[in-house]
Amino acid sequence: MSKPNTYKTLKYSIRQCGEDEIEIRNSFFDGYSRGFIRLLFIGIFCMSWYQNAKYNDPPFSIEMEAIKEDFTWTFFPDEKIKPIYEDYYKWVTKPETREKYPNERIETYEEYKDYYVERHKWNKIRFFFHPLWISFLLFLFFLPRPRGIRVNRKKRIIYAPILNGTYRVAFVPKEGDPLGGVVYSCYGTHPLGGEYLYSFVIGMREEHHMQQSRHYLGVYPSMSTKQSVDILHAVRAYLTEDNPEFLKHIKRRFSVGHYIAAVPFCNAFAIPVPFNRAKADAAIENALAAWNKKTNNQKQKWFKAIAEEQQLINQEYAAKGWDNHVK
Repeated sequence: MSKPNTYKTLKYSIRQCGEDEIEIRNSFFDGYSRGFIRLLFIGIFCMSWYQNAKYNDPPFSIEMEAIKEDFTWTFFPDEKIKPIYEDYYKWVTKPETREKYPNERIETYEEYKDYYVERHKWNKIRFFFHPLWISFLLFLFFLPRPRGIRVNRKKRIIYAPILNGTYRVAFVPKEGDPLGGVVYSCYGTHPLGGEYLYSFVIGMREEHHMQQSRHYLGVYPSMSTKQSVDILHAVRAYLTEDNPEFLKHIKRRFSVGHYIAAVPFCNAFAIPVPFNRAKADAAIENALAAWNKKTNNQKQKWFKAIAEEQQLINQEYAAKGWDNHVK
């Protein structure tokens, strides 16, 4: 681990949750998703700017005019109707009109207004949808930050929320590699692809059905080709050392400001998803209770099965000239 640089960049991927717990950021569903959506917004803005520039209008002028129109018809219809009624009244009261249409009844303003209000009822309905789609777009722009994987060195567990609202819990072995309860890869799929950037991936298995949840970790976009290795070393140090050096350089919040503009672009102004501590603790206690009922042989058999799977992954990468174990 290149300490000076690594300590500075780990704060973008790891945060401290408490005295004995850290969280590693989720990359795919956090920075990547938010950055992709914001990039789409920029593209839409540029298209609107280009189209409206032909008429010397600002971007989204048509959309803003439509919202303004719906707002007026909903709350201040008189602004639209009175000028029309005044023109109608002038016309209908002219001697020429009375002579040509002697039976033409002069409508009152209220009668005239009712006709236009009914005619523009869809403006009212449409207006109440504007806050909904605007709120949805704001939600996408400030896309909430999903919770990543957490490492608790006091309870000796690694756990993470999964999509169905439950938690997957893995246990840290007392001896050997502290990551012996999970399978991991320093060469996971990265959104940018290529031959140099990879995601740090942790797979956690549910014991009874052997279903694996995969978690792509680290800040997006990667600021270093060594990001996966640095996270791997940090987790191992956290589980084996009393006071690892990197803890002095991370904070309780993920850092987002960086001279690489893509880092704040993808990660700033994100709303964190609320973390249900009580629900997480309940899941952890249930998992620990079930784990503690096992015999040492059963526990070792479980760790052995994971180690064999990890060995196959390491061998596969070794054939490509990659060191996934990274001691």
